[in-house]
Amino acid sequence: MKRAFCLLFALLITVSAAFAAGCAGSGLPAPETTGEEESTVTAAPEDTSLPDGLPETDFGGRTFRIITSEVSAKDVFTEDHMTTDTLHDAVLTRNLNVEDRFKIKLDVTVDSYAAVTNRVSRAVKSGSDEYDLCFAHMVNGASLAQNNYVLPFEKLPYVDITKPWWDADIGNGFSIRNNLMMLNGDISPTSFSMTSCLYFNKSMFDKNDLEYPYRLVREGKWTFDRLIEYTKDISQDMDGDGKISRDSDADIFGLTSYFLNVPYSFYYAAGGMLITKDEDDVPYFEPQVERDTAIYAKIYEAIITNKANFETEEAYELNVIKIFVDGRAMFYDANLDHSAQFMRDMDNDYGILPEPKFDEAQQNYQSFVNGAISMICVPASVKAENREFVSIIIEALASEAYNVVTPALSETYLKRKMTRDAESADMIDIIVRHRVFDMAYVNMWEGVGSYVRDLLRQKSENGVASKLKSYTKQTQKKISNIVKAFDDSLKG
Repeated sequence: MKRAFCLLFALLITVSAAFAAGCAGSGLPAPETTGEEESTVTAAPEDTSLPDGLPETDFGGRTFRIITSEVSAKDVFTEDHMTTDTLHDAVLTRNLNVEDRFKIKLDVTVDSYAAVTNRVSRAVKSGSDEYDLCFAHMVNGASLAQNNYVLPFEKLPYVDITKPWWDADIGNGFSIRNNLMMLNGDISPTSFSMTSCLYFNKSMFDKNDLEYPYRLVREGKWTFDRLIEYTKDISQDMDGDGKISRDSDADIFGLTSYFLNVPYSFYYAAGGMLITKDEDDVPYFEPQVERDTAIYAKIYEAIITNKANFETEEAYELNVIKIFVDGRAMFYDANLDHSAQFMRDMDNDYGILPEPKFDEAQQNYQSFVNGAISMICVPASVKAENREFVSIIIEALASEAYNVVTPALSETYLKRKMTRDAESADMIDIIVRHRVFDMAYVNMWEGVGSYVRDLLRQKSENGVASKLKSYTKQTQKKISNIVKAFDDSLKG
C-alpha cells in the first residue's frame, strides 16, 4: 500500500485538547451490594456478522485514494505488517480484507487538518480528480459542505446510512433536506475516543463511604442533581492559606475541568441543542430560553457554586489533568482518550461514567463529541461515472470496520487499556452509542455554540436569555447561508 506522509505519525491522537471528596449529605444511595439488580440502561451486544449487501465486483487493481488529517490517520493508515498495537492490526486486517475482496489498492495521504481542507478545496475548484474519500476535521471541514466542495451521500448509491455502522444521530448536525454531506461511525474508530465522559476517583468515594455511581447510570438516575450532591462541600482549602487553589499540592476539588471541554459536554449531556429542524429537515434557530436557563442553572451550580476547578487558560490545561491524577479531585470531565494518554500510571483507582442527564425524565444519556474529530466526505470532483466504485469501497470500509475494528476497539483499546474495572467498560458502551451532534457547534463554534463557555468564564449566574437573543440575527443568517450551500450542492 502506497502512502504519503506530510506529518509525523506521533501527532495522531493527541490533538483533542486543541479544540477542542465525597458528600455527607442525605439522599445518596446506600453502599453498592453484590446482588443482581434491575437495569433500565443496557448496552445490547451488536451483530457483527451483518452483511453489507454490496455487489461482489473485481475492480482489477484500481486505486482508491484517501486523504486524511493527522486527527484520524489511525482510522485508515497502517504499516504493511502486524504489530503489537491491537487497533492498528484490526485496521490493517480491515484494509486487507477490502483490498482482497474488491481487488483494489488503498492509497493514503496524511496531512494537517487545515491542509486537508485546503487540498480538497483546490482540487474541486480546479476540477482535479485527486481524491475519492476525505477525512476532514469536523469544525474546520464544515466549510467544505458550505462551499459546495463535497457530494451529498445520497448521490453515492451504495452508501446506506440506515446501516448500524453509520452513526445514528449524525443527521442532526450534518443533514439538510435529508441529505448528508458528512458522515461518521465505525469507519472512524478514533472518533469514539474523543467522546466526552466523567472520570471519578474511587479512593475519594471509598474514604467517604459512597457507592460508585454505576448503578445510578444503569437505572437512568445519574443526573446533574446527583453530581451536584456528590460534589457539594468537597472543594476545600487543605493547606490553610485561605484559598482553594489549583497551584496547591494539598487543596482538593469536587470537580476539575477545562473551559474548552466541560461547557459543551455538560450542555449537550443535559439535553441542550441550539439548532432545531423542521419537518423537511431544514434547520432553524429558535432559542429555547426556558430550557437552556434551567440547564445552565445546574451547570453553574456544579461548577461555580460547588467551587470546581474550572480552568479558563489554555496554557494550564495540564493542571486540570494533574489535579485528578494526583488524587485531588473527585470528578474529572474530559474525553475518553485522556485515560490512555494521562492516567495509566495514576496511583488512585478511577472509574468512567457518562455525563449526567438533566433529570431522570430525560430518555438517554447524551455524549458530546469533540470538534477535533474527523468526518468523512467525498470531494465534489469525483465524477458521476466513478461514484458507484467510490460508494462501494466506502461502504465496504465501514461495514468491515463494524465487523473487525469496532470489536477490537471495544474489547481491547477502549476497555482493557483505558479502564480498570468491568463496570467502566460497560459505561463506555453507553457513552459511544449515545453521541449527539449540533449544527450550531459544528458551524458556529465561536459564537452561538460557545455561549455556555463564555457565561461560565464570566461567572455569570444569569444572562442566558440575553445571550441567546443577541445571537438570533447572525445565527439565522448563517443558517440561511448553510441551507443555500446545501441546496446548490444538490443541483450538481
